[in-house]
Amino acid sequence: QKASKEWRLNKGYHNDFAQAYRLYTLALAGSPDMASMNRLRETTGISNESKLRLAAAYALAGQKQAAQTLFNQSKIDETNQNHYYYYGSPERNKAMALETLLLTGNKQRAFKMATDLAKNMASDQWMSTQTTAYCLYAMSKFAQQNGGKGVEVTYSLNGKSQTITTAKSLANRNLDIKNGSNSITIKNTKSNTLYVRVLTSGILPIGQEKAMQSKLYTNLVFKNRSGAQVNVSKIAQGTEFIAEITIRNQTNERVENLALTQIIPSGFEIVNTRFTDFGSFGNNVADHIDIRDDRTNFYFGLKANESRTFRVLLNASYLGNYYLPGMQAEAMYDNTYAARTLGQWVEVVKE
Repeated sequence: QKASKEWRLNKGYHNDFAQAYRLYTLALAGSPDMASMNRLRETTGISNESKLRLAAAYALAGQKQAAQTLFNQSKIDETNQNHYYYYGSPERNKAMALETLLLTGNKQRAFKMATDLAKNMASDQWMSTQTTAYCLYAMSKFAQQNGGKGVEVTYSLNGKSQTITTAKSLANRNLDIKNGSNSITIKNTKSNTLYVRVLTSGILPIGQEKAMQSKLYTNLVFKNRSGAQVNVSKIAQGTEFIAEITIRNQTNERVENLALTQIIPSGFEIVNTRFTDFGSFGNNVADHIDIRDDRTNFYFGLKANESRTFRVLLNASYLGNYYLPGMQAEAMYDNTYAARTLGQWVEVVKE
């Protein structure tokens, strides 16, 4: 409440959305700040995202007419990429709009919005975690108001029958499939409409990864402390060497929230010098660095056409053959930025 009363518009940071969400949260908690809500509504130039959140706040506060007026002033399909701080997207805006329609009692418009949103969610279209979470949240609210009264289903997988009976509007089961052809038969024994999806997932066999580069260039080389390249396909036990990882933004736009992961084989060990007298090795610059037993994660942003190099100190510790996975990099909220490299087999041998 103190923050909402002290808020002032900062167009550089587009903080009107932060204020709208703050006011929505207060209203959701049963303590609406009507004065701050009215002040934000009268502020010129607030974003569509802000209008949708503020409309929901008014609806929660019982001011449905004000909520409907704000809702009518917004554009559902619009997203402003300048509001990157808040991870907006057209689908997230639709989810926020669906919640507002439910709160204001617009059942007919809510049903159409939910149908459109469901099509987007069921497609192969990529969604960020923020968009996915809000879509699921809004659809769960829609299901609470309009969902069926439970599920009663019988299904047969490869001749083996099972029954599902639940009062909930959602049920899922793991299917044990076999190599080759499989068949499944499903029968809905209730009078409601049932929507069925069969989802499959898997992991490619070792050595069959798919290398790709989209808007990002990545490269990994291994060197000794003198800077000479090291061949890790066969390396002597006890050798200390450096993994030098380079990543470059190949676009003319800045990209934020990049995550780069390099997993090491179990025969290597990461030499973490941050807690020793040697200090942090490599002087790596990132927003956050997460060093674990089997991998190093870097989180950072890159300016247009900027390159950055990270160095990780390693030791070939255990004799044997091991698989070195490829490097992975991606923008966590923009799937058009991604890169993967191929892995390789390595061998640690006696000196």
